[in-house]
Amino acid sequence: MRARTLIPASLLLLTPFLTGCPQGGGGGGIKKIDQSSLVEVITSDDAKVLDPHTTSDGGNVKVIVQIYQTLVRVDPGDFKKDLRPELAESWLISDDAQTITFQIRKGVKFHDGADLDAAACKLSLERLLERGFKLSVSPYGFMFDDLDAITAEGQTLTVALKSPVAPVVLRSLSMFSASIVSPKLLEATKTMDPGAAQVHVTQNAAGTGPFRLDTFDPAAKVTRLKRNEGYWEGSPTVETVVFKQVADKSARGEYLTRAKGVILCDDVPRELWKSLETQAGLTLKTWWSPNVGYLGVSGTHEKTKELPLRRAIALALERGPVVEHYEGTARPTFSLVAQVMASYDEKLRCPDWDEDRAKRLAKAKELVKEAGAEGRELTIYHPNQARPYLPAPAAIADTIRNQLKEIGLEVTVQGKDKNALFPEIETGQYELVLIGWTTDNGDPDNFYSPLADGSDGKASASNVSRVFDPKIHEQVMAARAIPDTAKRIAAYRALEKDLQARVAGYVPLVNTKTAVALSSRLSGV
Repeated sequence: MRARTLIPASLLLLTPFLTGCPQGGGGGGIKKIDQSSLVEVITSDDAKVLDPHTTSDGGNVKVIVQIYQTLVRVDPGDFKKDLRPELAESWLISDDAQTITFQIRKGVKFHDGADLDAAACKLSLERLLERGFKLSVSPYGFMFDDLDAITAEGQTLTVALKSPVAPVVLRSLSMFSASIVSPKLLEATKTMDPGAAQVHVTQNAAGTGPFRLDTFDPAAKVTRLKRNEGYWEGSPTVETVVFKQVADKSARGEYLTRAKGVILCDDVPRELWKSLETQAGLTLKTWWSPNVGYLGVSGTHEKTKELPLRRAIALALERGPVVEHYEGTARPTFSLVAQVMASYDEKLRCPDWDEDRAKRLAKAKELVKEAGAEGRELTIYHPNQARPYLPAPAAIADTIRNQLKEIGLEVTVQGKDKNALFPEIETGQYELVLIGWTTDNGDPDNFYSPLADGSDGKASASNVSRVFDPKIHEQVMAARAIPDTAKRIAAYRALEKDLQARVAGYVPLVNTKTAVALSSRLSGV
């Protein structure tokens, strides 16, 4: 949650290159942009909610990370590196890994004039945990269940944990969902009902980030930010940032090929990548993203509740035809965790896998028959909007539909607006959902906890399988607490194998490259 983040925040944040220097200090950042004081961000996403504790939608998150900050942050250049200081200038982990003590920066102010101190940080974390607050939704709240007592004294914030998982908790605290919101703003919501509180925080967003909210117009799909003149790392060199949704990829292409102002596009049509590499005035940056595109398969829905059927679906899906939709910017993947991460097992395949497709299909048909599902009608749901891991949702869904037809399943395809589809996944009303995930913090737990686990006996909001398996839950919890890197990698690989055999609640399909195109007048990205 990005998302319930089925569209989570990309690790590429705008703040490092829209401010005078990168987060955490040091040189770099954006240089003087000729005579321009405006940067226009073109994206396929739109923003509707700017409350970091109650959303996981990527369109929201792209704006949130300009306004708000967290105690610590992932290095935007390499998520495998150690975490970097942000609102906490330093921290200390106890020997038993069950206490983290943060020293909060002095002299930092929120956009509404409130002072940053340990008490302000505590209030935001307690709201995230719904201690003294009630949230309309809390997509990521369960990921902070390990937080026990939180104490604040001056600029010292102490977080006690229920188990020895401090390194994982630190990674989670780098996520946008753990953003520190102005205490003045949060105190005003205590007497409001959850829905009204979300609206109030959205309309009056106040963080410590380099940009403050100026105009928020969800109907027009435009958000305007102004620089925070009092930003603690120095006032940004850019005065105004405008986020504009351009859902149609042809229209986004027009912006790129005919751009006259200073722009950045983070949903670059893949068929344009090669031509943009040589286009004057533009710079294209590409990298293998820590993401996975997958087909979610419900283990609780009436139409897919039989394990043999879910295993048959996994056997039937050939990655090659799916990869063809990505213009050479994707590769087949077979695990829920992203390929760029050490815990990805290159040798793993689902149970009964055979490189001979004819043999796989024969086995899949046997499993369909065993499930009593021959000729069963199923629907694949997909977001209408393109995602970084899903550039052509309808076409990819249709490719999967045709493959499932080969094993005797009658499948239709149904697109829905992402703003409706993603929240509804938690209700369990969809049997098959074409979706994906980009890690929020660079840790394997950020795949398995939200996508395959849950808490209190219930599947998490982002767990499309809707299955809470006690054994899997034990493995997830155990893996989080393993300090040795090699043993932790082995634990996650074993977990992946068990998930595909016991639950079969997803079919990993692709790992993709991501690109941003930006005016060459922007530097320091």
